[in-house]
Amino acid sequence: MKKLFIYFGLYFCATFVSLVLLSSCEKEDDIRWSDVPQAVVKTFEAKFPDAVRSEWEKKRGYYVVELWYQQVETQAWFEKNGAWRMTETDLGHSVANLPEAIQKALAESKYATWRIDDLDKYERPADTFYLVEIEANGQRDRDLFFSPDGILLSDEVDREGNDVTPDKEF
Repeated sequence: MKKLFIYFGLYFCATFVSLVLLSSCEKEDDIRWSDVPQAVVKTFEAKFPDAVRSEWEKKRGYYVVELWYQQVETQAWFEKNGAWRMTETDLGHSVANLPEAIQKALAESKYATWRIDDLDKYERPADTFYLVEIEANGQRDRDLFFSPDGILLSDEVDREGNDVTPDKEF
């Protein structure tokens, strides 16, 4: 019984230490605020003055910040020189969060009966577009990209790792 107690104690300690070490590890791409170039910080602070809880990482050569802005989960992309390249705003799951023109285009499309999985708004210096992620039983998930006036820009199969970047073209 004493040996069982000792083994259990050692197992518990090893498990606890492993969990502490794993939880303290940052993702490989995460970076500290102090490692973000000052030009990026300056642009970020000017564009999002009331940002809450910001976390930085590097993705595909960009400095990307995840933040809460105006009570909405948001992600902004910047170049090393501080140039803002894109903002992604999470719109949730309700079609009511989309412009009326997109709501109408969806209702009149072949995907009218599909379930909305996620909605996002993307703003870039030269354009704004919306991503409507949809799904239906027995079908491959789809990513529908719309202009603000309801024009379908792209209809793509949703693939893992097919993230929207500032360089995405339609």
